[in-house]
Amino acid sequence: MTTKTKGNILLEAGTNELEVLVFTLSGQRYGVNVAKVREVIEPVVATKLPDSHPHVVGVFQLRESVIPLVDLRRSLGKGHTPDFTVGKIIVMEFNDVRVSFFVDTVEQIYRVSWQDVTAVPEMEGLHDAPLTSVAHIRDELVLMLDFEQLVFQIGGIDLFEENAKKINTDLVRADTKILLAEDSRLMRELIGNNLHKAGYSELTICMDGQDAWEKLEADVAENGRLTFDLLITDIEMPRIDGLHLTKQIREAPLLKDLPIIVFSSLVSLDNQKKCESVGANAQITKPQLDQLVELIDGLLSTGEAPELAAPEPALA
Repeated sequence: MTTKTKGNILLEAGTNELEVLVFTLSGQRYGVNVAKVREVIEPVVATKLPDSHPHVVGVFQLRESVIPLVDLRRSLGKGHTPDFTVGKIIVMEFNDVRVSFFVDTVEQIYRVSWQDVTAVPEMEGLHDAPLTSVAHIRDELVLMLDFEQLVFQIGGIDLFEENAKKINTDLVRADTKILLAEDSRLMRELIGNNLHKAGYSELTICMDGQDAWEKLEADVAENGRLTFDLLITDIEMPRIDGLHLTKQIREAPLLKDLPIIVFSSLVSLDNQKKCESVGANAQITKPQLDQLVELIDGLLSTGEAPELAAPEPALA
């Protein structure tokens, strides 16, 4: 059952719930995980930057930060917003980047179960759609946008490519069996391609936490023991999210010792505490592909997550 919430109520770790901020654009309802939202503000005057991407309206100052403003209507191929004085601005932060999106209206926040969120079908015509899933809210479908993909279209993918170049490819890693749980098609391709380049060739990819859980259970049933060496999981995923998946694994006698890395766009002190509370070995933000490989190497060689250098800052 979907219930309304008043304000940003922090969810307990491992409950398999999320809070969705629902907004509208051109008459369509869309959603974003509240954990990515910093605030909703009234329209502001943005300063246009020379040679900037056509989807970027400009930048504006919000307290100590200078924040890019993206015309979401244009990013979704719905033309451009004719009047930037009427609407709302959603300020978000993910992947160490702070960015904002111009929308028509902001509805409210709803608390839902990940069981009420369905993955976008893998079919022709939807392959490049910037969607991760569809949420069932108040008997209607709400499209959950892949904001990482939208930012990558503007140029944020350079962060991944630069960090991928730092990966040490000299080590022998072929005998390691890794399970990856990630609902974003683009992220699955980026992470998978770079893990293969690093030498982690035995990689099984899952579209969500439920898929990963079923593969772990099938692995034990077939082999009498767990043969996967490590799990990399996103937090936001349909059916079973990464925190609930981690909690289930730690409570299963034959799975509980599996090393788990949470590789998420949601990095905050609150999320770090949640990851620790459900038993994750480490958490790292998604642009840091080189540090992801470093974490995998350390966990598999010593059983402990190594100390990582602080990443270079992205946008303010």
